[in-house]
Amino acid sequence: MAISRQPALSPEELDQLETVWKAPGLVATLISVFCAFGGWSLLLPVIPLAVIQQGGSDSLAGLSTGVFMGATVITQAFTPWVIKRVGFPAVMAFAGLMLGLPALFYVVDMSAVLLLVVAVIRGIGFGAVTVAEAALIAELVPPRMMGNSSAALGVSVGLSQLLSFPLGLWLLNAHGEAVVFVTAAVYASVGAAAAYWIPYRSRAQLQQARRSQAAPSISDATSDQIIHGPQAHPPQAATWKLAAVPGLAIGAIATGFAAFSTFLAPAVEEVDVSFAALVSAAGLSVLGGLQMLGRVLAGRVASRSGQAGRLAATGLGFGIAGLLTGGAVITFADGGLALIIGAFAAAGLFGFGFGIVQNEALLMLFERLPREKTTLASALWNMTFDSGTGIGAVVLGMVAGVLAYYQTFWIAACIVAVALLAVITDGIIGRRRQWEHNNMAHQLRAVRQRVRAPQMDREH
Repeated sequence: MAISRQPALSPEELDQLETVWKAPGLVATLISVFCAFGGWSLLLPVIPLAVIQQGGSDSLAGLSTGVFMGATVITQAFTPWVIKRVGFPAVMAFAGLMLGLPALFYVVDMSAVLLLVVAVIRGIGFGAVTVAEAALIAELVPPRMMGNSSAALGVSVGLSQLLSFPLGLWLLNAHGEAVVFVTAAVYASVGAAAAYWIPYRSRAQLQQARRSQAAPSISDATSDQIIHGPQAHPPQAATWKLAAVPGLAIGAIATGFAAFSTFLAPAVEEVDVSFAALVSAAGLSVLGGLQMLGRVLAGRVASRSGQAGRLAATGLGFGIAGLLTGGAVITFADGGLALIIGAFAAAGLFGFGFGIVQNEALLMLFERLPREKTTLASALWNMTFDSGTGIGAVVLGMVAGVLAYYQTFWIAACIVAVALLAVITDGIIGRRRQWEHNNMAHQLRAVRQRVRAPQMDREH
């Protein structure tokens, strides 16, 4: 496994890699990602609790999360531009530090103004790291290995969340909030240090990356001639058309995640208050564990088939099943063991589908957009993911206030069903609606034709 610092590999050098674990910088990227999401997971449940424990209002606690997510989404829109100019290592190091170090201010003061200012700074860091890490796993490996690298990324993120969510709450209860904030700073420092070993682009490579947004390369033109003929100029669809279906898929399933993460605990509390804490903590762990499994499965299938999106409809189907099960459990379970088993089953079904859709939507964006737009694909994925989570929590919260908790799960299932219909329709009539210029599918077709040509010559 290569972890020493070196320049980014050329496309020809990438094609020679035999496994993702030989890709220079992949291990360093996974360590940096683990630390970034670990620090985020550590503080996510702790900061609202700390605000309330120090006398702050529920609205202030919620506003801190809202400001954080707002800064995240805005930053995600600009991160591709920054990466094109300064490269991945600088962005990952900066993002890691901004995500964790500012939390040290909370050791001294958690007044409203400082709370929100730090939330904005940390949101900037989180927005940058989410775009950079997803784009990196496409930059560090050849297209044929993108499924496996995406699965490795999912495992890194999932493990960090499984460990850090309960760790943050345990540290808060056992040692106080100051220890949690210092631990988050340690996460940030380790993650920023790991970013040093991420392959860097030379000045010439950065300039070429900027130019590639405006003009195709000679090799791309040659590939077009191989596939379409010397005079062919295949149409290039608008980016929003290419991104609409995978964006809808991840945004819709993220709304379902908002239902589980926000309303599972209070819904269970209404049924049986004695099991609310258990279901809240363990249920999200079950969801996270099955989410990792789903991402690994989707990544393996994509790598073996060379095609993204084959399991997208399956993942959305599991998500719908989990949401419907969650609503049914809240409605019909009287409490006790039936409530626990039902809640865990619902979380597991949804988590498995959630992981599949996360992976498939990201790979679909990578496949449909040209390879030089991997950072844009990553930004679109993250923006729809976070927007779906945030808007979903608000909309479903309004539903819960007017109707009942179980209905929030069923309405979320209907939203995911719309995405499922779009994915199925896209699979039937939209296969050709992709960027026919230097995307992953285009490159794989060219490679297969070059491999088959000598075999056909020998046969004749």
